[in-house]
Amino acid sequence: MRQPFQVLVIPYIHLEDTFQFGIFLRNDMKVWQFIAGGGEDNETPIETALRESKEELNLSENLIVYELESKSYIPSMHFSYAEEAYKNGLYVVPEFTFGCNLSEVYEKINLSDEHDQYKWVSYDEAMHLLEWDSNKTAIYELMRKLNNNNLY
Repeated sequence: MRQPFQVLVIPYIHLEDTFQFGIFLRNDMKVWQFIAGGGEDNETPIETALRESKEELNLSENLIVYELESKSYIPSMHFSYAEEAYKNGLYVVPEFTFGCNLSEVYEKINLSDEHDQYKWVSYDEAMHLLEWDSNKTAIYELMRKLNNNNLY
């Protein structure tokens, strides 16, 4: 059963003295974004972030996600369960954000069918290519934390 929340996961890698971020081209909307998906059954947001990361990247490794403070809301109309949501008074869906360090496993990524392609980009290039403001806000927070050594 679909849970009334969404997650956004920002994959990143640390190369020498710089960070790169994984962005993904959705095959249905042709927009660049980070990993995204909804909670299932009794999952918590962090469990959803881990599952979605593994599914969309086709990774079997144990991953660690870092919860960010950034949070946004998405209008329910963007989801297939919109009519049911309206009946239950759910007009916006919260989106929780996470960072995920893939420095050790990024070469093993094999995209799911949800995306046509992905690429590793700088912060500035990500800010230029990303479609959604929630993605831009979350990468801003993540970059600041990475630069201040608040995440590993």
